[in-house]
Amino acid sequence: MAENETDDLSERIKRAQAARRSKVKAPTDPVETASVSAGGMALRYGAEMVACIFVGLMAGLYIDEWLGSRPWGLLIFLGFGLAAGVLGVIRAYQQLTAGINPANSADEINKDSKE
Repeated sequence: MAENETDDLSERIKRAQAARRSKVKAPTDPVETASVSAGGMALRYGAEMVACIFVGLMAGLYIDEWLGSRPWGLLIFLGFGLAAGVLGVIRAYQQLTAGINPANSADEINKDSKE
């Protein structure tokens, strides 16, 4: 009797999972699932830039205190922070546009077919 109940239960679970799969379409394309707003991207770019500049500023101040080379460490590391911030924003923009650009997806299809 216990076997029939477990078989019945497992069968009911399988049917429920199949019904759920048919109702809920799993997103396959990351571009379809990504909901990117302009405000969200601006926040990401701004946070990336501010964080890099802040780290460069703090590192420069620390180097100046340690070596006594005021203001040169601050200026040099602030420049490094600015450069890192710009590179971070460029990298984030490339990640955003990588899935949208049709040429990139065509290249991926060609690469997959060659393998």
